Amino acid sequence: MNLKFISNSFVFLSALFILSGCFSKRQTPANDSLVVAISAGPRTLDPRYSTDAVGQRMNSLIFNSFVRLGPELKIVGDAAKSWKYANKVYTFEMVPDLNFSDDTKLTCDDIQFSVAEYQKTNSPFQSAFSMIKKVECDFSATPSIVKFHLSTFSATLLTDLTNLKLLPKGIVNKFGDDFADHLIGTGSYKLIKRTEQEIIFEARKNHPIITPHIPNLVFKIVKDDSTRFLKLRSGAIDIIQSDLPPNKIAELESNSDFTVHKVSGPSMDYILVNLKDSRLAEVNLRRAISQAINRDEIVKFKLSGLALPASGILSPKNPFADEQLQPPTYLPSESKKLVADLDLKNKAFSLKTSNNPQAIENGKVIAAQLESIGLKIELQSFEWGTFYNDIKNGNFQLATMRWVGATDPDIYRLAFHSKELPPGRNRGSYKNEALDLLLDKGLEIEEEGARKTHYHKVQRIIFEDLPIIPLWYDTLVSVVSIRVDGYVPPLNGDYSPYARVTKPGGP
Repeated sequence: MNLKFISNSFVFLSALFILSGCFSKRQTPANDSLVVAISAGPRTLDPRYSTDAVGQRMNSLIFNSFVRLGPELKIVGDAAKSWKYANKVYTFEMVPDLNFSDDTKLTCDDIQFSVAEYQKTNSPFQSAFSMIKKVECDFSATPSIVKFHLSTFSATLLTDLTNLKLLPKGIVNKFGDDFADHLIGTGSYKLIKRTEQEIIFEARKNHPIITPHIPNLVFKIVKDDSTRFLKLRSGAIDIIQSDLPPNKIAELESNSDFTVHKVSGPSMDYILVNLKDSRLAEVNLRRAISQAINRDEIVKFKLSGLALPASGILSPKNPFADEQLQPPTYLPSESKKLVADLDLKNKAFSLKTSNNPQAIENGKVIAAQLESIGLKIELQSFEWGTFYNDIKNGNFQLATMRWVGATDPDIYRLAFHSKELPPGRNRGSYKNEALDLLLDKGLEIEEEGARKTHYHKVQRIIFEDLPIIPLWYDTLVSVVSIRVDGYVPPLNGDYSPYARVTKPGGP
C-alpha cells in the first residue's frame, strides 16, 4: 500500500473538512451589530472627491447634505427640512441642533466653507455649483435659515446638492488632503475603524434627523463572490445588497433563512468608448459594436433574467426617459459588413473590466460576440483600484462600466458635456458643440414638461452617436437574513435602510 498516497489524501480531506466547517458553522452577528458584505471598499471617504457609488453611499452615513435622494428616487430633506425658490434665491429651513460627531455645532462658517470647497476648480463637482454666487445664513432665526443666491436658475441644483456634504471648516483646514483620515460629520453615524477587510461605523445617539436602531454598522469587504455567498449562507452576514452574482440568487430564494427583494433600479451597464482612439471615433464602428451584442441572450443566460436591455442612461421608469427609444437591435451581419467596409477586420482592440467574476464573465461573452463580426478583442481584467485609475486616466479603448443611480436627465451633461472632459466624468472624451448648447440650456428650464421635451432631444443625439454602448438596466437584488426586521429595498441602492432596521431581541 502506498503510504505517501494515504498521507497526502488524509491531509487533503482534513483541509477540505476544515474549510467546509468554516462556512457551515454559524457565526451569527450580535444583535447590537448589523453586518453587511460588499465586494469592494470605497476609493476615498473624503466626500469632496468621492465619485464611486460605495464611497458616496458611505459618505451619506457620516455626513449630511441639504437634501438627499430618497429611496423612491425623489428629493427629500436632510439637513434642510424644507426649501423654496423665488427670484434666483433658494431658501432652506434647517433641522435644529445639528452637531458634528466631535460635538461642535454646525455654523454658518461651516456651510459657507462647504460650498466653497465644492466650487474649487479641482472638485469633480465644481460645475454643478458654479451658479451659487453668495451664501447667507440666519442662525438666530427659528428655524435657522440658509439662502443661496444664484447667478442663474439651475433646474438640477437640488439634485446636485445631494453630493454637497456639510464639512467642519476647522478640521478640514487642519488636515487638508488628509481629511479622509480624520472624518468628522453631522450624519447619523461616525466612523470608528477602516481596514482593507472591514469598515465599522457607530450610531450616534439622539440624532436630530434619525437615530439608527442598531448601534453598530459593520461592512465586511469580501472580494470573492463565492466566499461572500458562503458567509451569508453560514449566517455570518446579515445583508448583501446588489452584490451577489445572479446564479446564486435562485438558491437563496428557496432558503427559508433569507428574504430576497428584487426591484428595478436606475443603474445602467454600458461599454465606455475612448473617442481619442481614431478608429473608435468613427461612429460606424461604434454602431457595429452595438449591433453585434446580443443583449437578450446575455440577460437570459448570464444574468438569470435579472436585467433589461438598455437604450440609454435613464431607465424606462424614469419620467424623463424617451420611451420612443428602444434597445439597439442585434444585427451581426450588418455589423460584420460595417467592420469590413472600415477595413478593420482582424484589427485588435482591448476590452477592460474589473476583476469581479461577473464582470469578467460578461466581458468574455461580449468579446466573443465582437470577435464574431471580425474584430480581435483582448480581454483585460484588473483589480478595481487599478481598473478605475485606468478609466480616469484614459488608459483604455473599451471598458465595461455602470452608471449608478441616474435619476435627473442632467446626468447627460455630466457624462457628455465637453466641460466635463477628464478629470471630469466625460471619460470617453466625447465632444459635440450642438449637444453642449442643449445641455447648457437644459439647466435653465423650470417647467417639467418642457424639460422632458428638451431632454428627449438630448437622448436621441446620444442614441444615434453612441459615445457609449448601452447594455442593460440592472435589477437590484437584496438578500436579507430573517434575523433582520424592517428592511425596505431602496430604488437608489443607498444605505439608508440600515438605520431603520431592527433585530428582534436587540437593543
